[in-house]
Amino acid sequence: MRLPVRRRSRQSGFTLLELVLVILIISILGIAAIDRLLEYRVDAERAMVQTVVGNLRSGLGMEVAKRVARNEIRTISNLEHSNPIALLAQPPDNYIGEITNESQVNKAGVWYFDIDNSALVYRIRFSDYFRTPLPGPARVRYRIELVHANGLNGEDSTRIAGLNLVPLENYQWEFPQ
Repeated sequence: MRLPVRRRSRQSGFTLLELVLVILIISILGIAAIDRLLEYRVDAERAMVQTVVGNLRSGLGMEVAKRVARNEIRTISNLEHSNPIALLAQPPDNYIGEITNESQVNKAGVWYFDIDNSALVYRIRFSDYFRTPLPGPARVRYRIELVHANGLNGEDSTRIAGLNLVPLENYQWEFPQ
C-alpha cells in the first residue's frame, strides 16, 4: 500500500518587497493627511476669530439700538475705545481679561483687552500662516470707533450714526499650498 504523497503548500503571506511598498504607501497617505489637518486648524482659527468679531459687532448694534430706544443717543460716544467684550452676555472661553501691558501675555490663542491702547487683541496660535505689519508676536487688534452720518441733505456731518468694530492694522491669513 502506498502512502499518499503530501505536497507542500505554498505559504501565503507578504514578501519583504510587498511589505515595504505597503508601509511606503501608508506613510505617503499619512503625510498628506497631516498637511490637510494643518490647513483645517488654520481655517478653524480664522473662522473662530471671524465669529467672535461678528458677535461683537452684533452686540454693538444691539447696544446702539437700546440706547436709541431709551433716548440715550448722546451716551453712544462713551462706548468709543471701550472694551467690546463688556457688551457680550458671556465672553469667549479664551478671553483672559483686561491687561495694562502686552508683555504680560505669554500665551497664544487668547483674547484680551489692552487698556493702554484701548484695543481688543487676539494672539494668533498658528502664526506661520498669518501676516500683519505689527512687530512682535502675531496678533490682530480691534477697536470700537464711532460711525458718523454722511451729512447728506444738509444734515450735520458730526452726527453719530452708530459704532463699528474695526481692525487697527491690515492682516491676512495665508493657507498652505
